[in-house]
Amino acid sequence: MTSKSVLLAAIVSIAAGTGTAALAQDIDTAIAPAVQMVNEKYAEHNLDIKKLFSQKCSWCHQGYGMRQADGPKLGGTDKSHEQVAKQIANGKSPMPGFKKQLKEYEIQALADYIKALPAN
Repeated sequence: MTSKSVLLAAIVSIAAGTGTAALAQDIDTAIAPAVQMVNEKYAEHNLDIKKLFSQKCSWCHQGYGMRQADGPKLGGTDKSHEQVAKQIANGKSPMPGFKKQLKEYEIQALADYIKALPAN
């Protein structure tokens, strides 16, 4: 490989990494109000909604619910809070239900978070 090729490869690699970091920062900025609102609402439970979402939901709903992956994008959902909570608890194929893994307040907190996510 020539020195020009190495330099070009390094520039492309850095640019790709910067794009990923910028996207992650954009997502963090977009979800910040929802995270703050839910964490404050459930402060008595010492809840970290971002951590809970990443542990239970982000396998399929990436970008903390802001990007479609194996599961749909959750930001801007048309479902009601009640519908979202029911789907988290009971599932809907292919999504499993989480009522045996989560406490009721965690299900409600996840529904609050999802409903608070921006559409874009």
